Amino acid sequence: MALNQLLMKTLLDDFGFERDIADNGKMAIERLQTKSYDIILMDLQMPEMNGFEATEYIRNKMNSKIPIIALTADVTTVDLAKCKAVGMNDYIAKPVDERLLYSKIVGLVKKPAPIKFGIQEENGNDHQKKLKCIDLDYLMHRTKSDPKLMMEVISLYLKQTPSLIDTMKQSLQDQDWKSLQGSAHKMIPSFSIMGISKEFENMARKVQEYAGTHQHMDWIPDLILQLENVCAQACEELEEEFAMIKNGKYEKRK
Repeated sequence: MALNQLLMKTLLDDFGFERDIADNGKMAIERLQTKSYDIILMDLQMPEMNGFEATEYIRNKMNSKIPIIALTADVTTVDLAKCKAVGMNDYIAKPVDERLLYSKIVGLVKKPAPIKFGIQEENGNDHQKKLKCIDLDYLMHRTKSDPKLMMEVISLYLKQTPSLIDTMKQSLQDQDWKSLQGSAHKMIPSFSIMGISKEFENMARKVQEYAGTHQHMDWIPDLILQLENVCAQACEELEEEFAMIKNGKYEKRK
C-alpha cells in the first residue's frame, strides 16, 4: 500500500499535478467534503472502506460527478463491470503505465486536450521530461534505418491517422457502427509500428469489438477521446522526427 502510494505520488509530481493522498476510502471522502478536486485515482483494495464502497458513497450520498479512475491489480470482467456499475469513469491496471495514466487523466479532466508529456518548472522555464509517446526502435529495425523508407512510413502515418480519427468521431456521431468498426481496425497496426504503448492498441481493438457487438457502447466515446489524444501527440513527435531524418540529424533518442 505505502509503496503504491509513493510510486503514484512520484508520477503525479512528475506530471506537475497537485495531489493529496488518502490512506483509505473514508479519508478520501472526508477530504472531498472539505476541498475541491478535479479527479480521483481510486485504489479498489483499501482498508476500512474499499474503492467500490467509496465510489458508491461519492456518487449516491454526495451526488458528486467528479471523474474517478479505478486503480486495480486484477483486471477481471467482474471487477470492470462493478467499476462501471458504481459509477467509475475508467480504470487502469497496476503496475501503472505512466503515459496511459496521463492520457486518461487529461481525457477526463479536460476534453479534448492533446497529451503533453512534459512539465513547467525550474524558475518558469520549460523543462521537458521526455516521456515520449513514440519509440521508433521497431520502425528502424524493419526499415534497417533507411532514411528514405522511414520518412515514407512516417509520412503515411501523418496522412492517414488524423483522417481515421475524424472518421471514428463522425461514425460515432452518426451511429454508423460498421464504419467505426472498420476505421478502428485500420488503426490497430500503427501503434506497434510507431512504438506506441500497447494499451492504446487494445483500446482500438475494444472500439472495434464494441462497435461490432454493440456491447459497452457508453464506453466508446472515452476510448475514442484517448485514442485522439495519443495520436495527436504521436503526430507532433513524428513531425519532429521526420524533419530530423530529412536534415540528416536523426539519431536514436529516449
